[in-house]
Amino acid sequence: MNTKHFDYIIAIAETGNLSLAAKKLHISQPILSRYLDRLESTLSTKLFVREKRHFHITAAGEIYLDGVRRMQEIQTQMYRFLNILQGSAEQSLKIGMSPFRGGQELAAFYPALLHQYPNLNLTVLEGNSNELYKKLCNKEISLMINLYDSQLMPGTKAATLTRQEILIALPRYHPLSMAHKSNTGHSLTVEQLRSLTDISFVYLSPQTLAGQLIENACMLYEFSPQILLCTENSLAVSSLLSSGNYAGFLLEESVKNNPNLVCFHMPHPLYLYSGMIFQSDHQPNSVETYLFQLEYEQVRKQNPGILHINDFSRRLLA
Repeated sequence: MNTKHFDYIIAIAETGNLSLAAKKLHISQPILSRYLDRLESTLSTKLFVREKRHFHITAAGEIYLDGVRRMQEIQTQMYRFLNILQGSAEQSLKIGMSPFRGGQELAAFYPALLHQYPNLNLTVLEGNSNELYKKLCNKEISLMINLYDSQLMPGTKAATLTRQEILIALPRYHPLSMAHKSNTGHSLTVEQLRSLTDISFVYLSPQTLAGQLIENACMLYEFSPQILLCTENSLAVSSLLSSGNYAGFLLEESVKNNPNLVCFHMPHPLYLYSGMIFQSDHQPNSVETYLFQLEYEQVRKQNPGILHINDFSRRLLA
């Protein structure tokens, strides 16, 4: 059963551009254009509306795309069961992820990963940064997809995907906030940071990587926040901060564009990376490399503003 051309439609839909889709598929643009023209002629309907260089999917295109993806899933499962019957060797991969991001990311990459490697036996272990780091060091997992800091994770290396700044979020009514009209782009001095004893903080636990960095920075600046709540759940911190009644530290993507908050840079900018983390002597295999490529595409489409890749990442994308 040849379903290779299904990838053509998926690539056009995902990129919205014929040149980018052809590049992703490693074929020429004229070949892809002719394929789409023939398919639309056969179906007697338009799957995409052309607007300059952008391709917008139509209602008919959405129906066709959904059917294509369903057939790919059926084919993948069929090959998986056939391979099991024939006794084909099964590949195994154990990865570690945060429980607060694991489900969403797993749903995004798992179908494509299983389609590429039907015999893959994937195990996902959840935990906070410290727990996953210990599992990685003990070789209980092959890799972890998580936030990363090289100093806090000795003996590891990371193919980075994002870089975000850790910001201080204050309610709009706070005196320091009221001095500014916009809600971003301001920096606190050490003295201003130390003066924040008049407001309660919701705080990320030091069991998380972001929490460790925040705690180290507070110790460096000799700042002792008045902590109302300390939790590992970044979503809970973000939700409480969004009410506009508390102060806290969060990654820039979590607090931007909130009208109830004014965000400040630390006295010295504090950045946190995320990506795919391995033991320093580990050489990623083909499955792990493909998984990284899927993760990269996900970030590139959803959060291009925070995309940040290093040399290791570039080697996996080559």
